[in-house]
Amino acid sequence: MRRLALTLLLAAPLAAQGPRPDPEAIARAVDSLASRIVAAGLTPGLGVAIVMDGKAVFFKAYGFADVTKRTPADARTLWYLASTTKSYTGFGISLLAHQGVLRLDQSIASLLPGTIWHAGVDPNQLTPAQFLSHTHHLNDNAIVQSAAFTGEIPEARWPGLLRLAAPSGNSDLVYSNFGYNVAAMVIDVQRREGWRRFLDSAVNAPAGLRETYTRLSGLDPARIAVPHTLKADGSYAAAPFFKTDATMNSAGGHVATLTDLVRWTLVQMDGGMLDGKRVFPAEAVALSHRMLAPHTVAQSKRFAYFDREGWGAGWDIGSYDGEPMMSRFGSYHTTRSHLSWLPRRRIGVVAQVNGRPGWNATDLIAAYAYDFEAGKLNARETMERRLQELITPLAPALRQIAATDSIRASRQRPLPRPLSDYTGSFVHEVYGTATFSERDGRLTFRWGALHSPVEVFDAANNIVRVELVGSGTTVLFRFDAAGPARAIELQGLTFTRK
Repeated sequence: MRRLALTLLLAAPLAAQGPRPDPEAIARAVDSLASRIVAAGLTPGLGVAIVMDGKAVFFKAYGFADVTKRTPADARTLWYLASTTKSYTGFGISLLAHQGVLRLDQSIASLLPGTIWHAGVDPNQLTPAQFLSHTHHLNDNAIVQSAAFTGEIPEARWPGLLRLAAPSGNSDLVYSNFGYNVAAMVIDVQRREGWRRFLDSAVNAPAGLRETYTRLSGLDPARIAVPHTLKADGSYAAAPFFKTDATMNSAGGHVATLTDLVRWTLVQMDGGMLDGKRVFPAEAVALSHRMLAPHTVAQSKRFAYFDREGWGAGWDIGSYDGEPMMSRFGSYHTTRSHLSWLPRRRIGVVAQVNGRPGWNATDLIAAYAYDFEAGKLNARETMERRLQELITPLAPALRQIAATDSIRASRQRPLPRPLSDYTGSFVHEVYGTATFSERDGRLTFRWGALHSPVEVFDAANNIVRVELVGSGTTVLFRFDAAGPARAIELQGLTFTRK
């Protein structure tokens, strides 16, 4: 009886699967789903590519890169990769390790000589592997805030901020950008050209990534798939793309076309081979895919439909429905990047969106492609259920947006002091300068790369609201008895008048 039960158990997955569909059938299925996602209003723009057995079998852009300007998404569109950038930086470190320039188990003290660390940190006990796998256990906001959002502290000064990275007291794997900012510092020390030019020459150029950039200057802004705000009527409006060269950092700072993302997926999936040629050493690719640390927090072990085991050098290591899976995702404001592949089945997916309700649609597209390619007989049924799970919350979300808009409008009352008392520049030693200006009878706000109109949140208490990267943030003005504000409270920080 036990042997019979085991036989039935092993046979069950096979009974639910048919033969592998041809690439054209997979392309048609994914194309239909992607079209429906945009038509349902989950995102204004979408880019999708499917790779199989060493080549692209599907490649298409949908909707708009900028719906306000009616700029269509197409093959030339540059998609912001956000944290998918970590796969490039991590691979750059793996190349240096393969070349013998450094070791992943080498002390960070030896790789960043002369750096002053927090008194509670022993850099001789920290390694690149720990920074790449988010197990450094250091608090890191001083660098991350500037690197990813404001750009207020020049990158050349980041090593000096390591003295502020105190021990977190947490021994878990805790995801953050910090480790990949430190990785860039390591590259800067080892390579005189710096991490950006090193990635351009050692990673992008060999793989033929001709339209992958770690900068925005010199690029046509009309090519960029900008973030979008969902309005109460279900339509979208383009939102500011707050990124500048100063915030295109090593943990989240690439824009690329779908063509280049396809090539990046293929060269990783095929162990450094591309177009039938050896592009990268197989050992360097394998090193970047090797697990450096397992996940230790239960909620981190599952993401959307995927299981995650741990971290390599820039890559999530996990599985989908029992199949080994390599992936890297990223998000910023309302943009989202998904890049993944199943090594044993040699199929991979790239999906990019620029509208927040469509974030999870990228994962749905990948899961459907994998289910369909595996010949799962319930692939369409599962996809339909998951798609409906994304569409159903949309109507209540629109009602919530309308309610929030109404509440915000009701708060717009005159502030108790002249606007000139609120204007000026306010400085924090570590986080830079935040400035309030008056324009046409209204206040505006700027903090490095971030900028926003100012609206009243609580007039009686001198609290205003600014919109930063799609999230509302309040600012409290501190006054003496008379005269302009002497300080502001922003994100738990005190900035004093300059």
